[in-house]
Amino acid sequence: MPSKLSWLDHDAAAAQRSLQILSYFEEREARDELGIGGIRDAVADQLFPGTSTIQTRLRYVFFVPWLFDQLEAKSTASSNFPDAARESENRLLAALIENTKAAEPGVIGREAGSSLKRLPSSVYWATLGSWGMRKADSSIQQYFALADRRYELRRQQRRRHDGDAHDGDATGRVWHAQLARLRPDDFPRCATLKLSRSEAEFLLDRWKLAHPESLLSWLAIDLAEGGAMPEAERIWEHPRKGAFPQPIQVLIEDARCFDALIHGAALLYNLQLAELDTRIDLAEEYKARLESWASSDLSACAAWKLDEFWTRVVGKGHSITDKTQRFVRSWLALALRDRERIAESAECRALVKARECDLKKERSRFTNRAALSQWGGKAGLVPLSYRWPIASNFLHEWHDGWKAA
Repeated sequence: MPSKLSWLDHDAAAAQRSLQILSYFEEREARDELGIGGIRDAVADQLFPGTSTIQTRLRYVFFVPWLFDQLEAKSTASSNFPDAARESENRLLAALIENTKAAEPGVIGREAGSSLKRLPSSVYWATLGSWGMRKADSSIQQYFALADRRYELRRQQRRRHDGDAHDGDATGRVWHAQLARLRPDDFPRCATLKLSRSEAEFLLDRWKLAHPESLLSWLAIDLAEGGAMPEAERIWEHPRKGAFPQPIQVLIEDARCFDALIHGAALLYNLQLAELDTRIDLAEEYKARLESWASSDLSACAAWKLDEFWTRVVGKGHSITDKTQRFVRSWLALALRDRERIAESAECRALVKARECDLKKERSRFTNRAALSQWGGKAGLVPLSYRWPIASNFLHEWHDGWKAA
């Protein structure tokens, strides 16, 4: 985990959210042992675009452009920009540590300090582009390298009295114009993690414009119009689900079915590894868990229209290969057919084993003893969340800012 969340929040509900996210990070969604991460992310990107499982607090989407815009205002040279950016982010870290309580959640680098390897700018760079806060379509390395070109372009335009560079030009203005107006005068010295009302208003506009059909936008609009901020461990348990737009409801039902379905494959995968590693008690535990899974309500999966699901997730920016689709289709058919004896099903076992072997090749735990020895007794057993824990935390923070004076 790039930055450990040493979280204890100020009230019971917030503390529970913190603990949920901590547990979410403790075991990464390693079901990608079976190569389904592209499906998971294709769903998550449509529901909560711009989010990432390595993010912590929402206000970092302001900190990064504010820091970099300050460096541009000083005409920091391209050759010096990476080091200057790191120094700025270290100063931000020092300010956050100074201005927040030790138990305040989500300060990136609180424990690592200046040795932090993955800086906030890296963690939030894609988000800034997705939400329309960063106008130039470039990597962070390209942004650093093009600094001198941006300064020269602006000098040329000033000489021509043509005004600023065009938004979206990699050599012109990079940041949304309103960001500079939102930056406090004494930033970063004054930095805290609490959003202001004006920042919350700006984010709502960004979400509505950049991702009008997303659940992130819908939930924020609902909150802005007086809706309550409910607690829901899984997005399909959200009390307002019935009011979500119909396409989102369909996608969430897809997500629920896929989570329920693939959980059985993860259990069978771990069962086979436990047997291979001659861990008898653990194997018996997985057999019992498979029996429990088989007795759960999988009726929605039986009626699931998988071909329609593919049209909603394939081609959405993530790799979902034909092999992956065949694996999911085969697992759905076999798991529903053999659910009462799935632990003993030779076809189910062979399908899961073949899938992992095909993905990992010589690093397969089925064929590589060293790889098996690194298995911790469980892999890929965390329920698929589709980034709801992160999005939920963001929405709580956003709502607090929206309500601020």
